[in-house]
Amino acid sequence: MRREIRIPEEIQATAKWSKLTVLDGIIITCSFGIGFFSKGIVFPLLQMPYVAFFPIALYILLLPSADVPSRKNYQVAITVLRKDRNVYKSIDINSSINKIEGEENAI
Repeated sequence: MRREIRIPEEIQATAKWSKLTVLDGIIITCSFGIGFFSKGIVFPLLQMPYVAFFPIALYILLLPSADVPSRKNYQVAITVLRKDRNVYKSIDINSSINKIEGEENAI
């Protein structure tokens, strides 16, 4: 019994290092330089942790999100920060009609 396996004509693969793309790796590598050149604005005892913080923070932000597939952590963080925090309530038609008519027991 022979099974037929379909093979797609075009394979779309991205170059990755475990979970990160190559571009993410380049950005993380360049972040060492950003931390190094901006370390002068930090207290001298905290300069080395400051320089090390940049690539660690970018690594965490550039990882794929565990909760939202096909998004990275920084995209999810931006969505959460821009979230509308207003509370919307449904309109109770009966109570608004009672208020308009002037009933005494209206809410």
